[in-house]
Amino acid sequence: MRHDNSKRNSEWISASDVGRSEFCPNSVALKYAGAKPSRRAVAAQDRGNLKHEQFNRQISTDKRCYVASYLYGMEDQRTETLRQFRDNTLDNMPGGRILIAVYYRLSPMVIEISKKSSWVDLVLRRIVDRLVLRAERRGKDHDS
Repeated sequence: MRHDNSKRNSEWISASDVGRSEFCPNSVALKYAGAKPSRRAVAAQDRGNLKHEQFNRQISTDKRCYVASYLYGMEDQRTETLRQFRDNTLDNMPGGRILIAVYYRLSPMVIEISKKSSWVDLVLRRIVDRLVLRAERRGKDHDS
């Protein structure tokens, strides 16, 4: 039995068209009616595509490090040290990816608990400080 997909395919709207309709609600109707976009609209679309590509390049490096970012700030050297340890050591170890996944699953909850308890915050800070020192030593041993 043959199915005629031509009607069904013509009813589909691409995700890009849905996104464009957020900025121009009539864009999908105009496109499917055969209207050509103005030069201004094409230029705006080009600018949007460029910004989208820049954003994708920016997020291509994993900047997450929830606990260290909470404790030290996102741009602190200690946070970067832990990111490098994650990317260069843990990610290459058997079980390291599992450990990373568990960390990302639990760390938001740990941060929330830490925000509510100065005692937990202090213990967390001491643990992470020690991890930073170990990661720094490991990095220096690797460099020499």
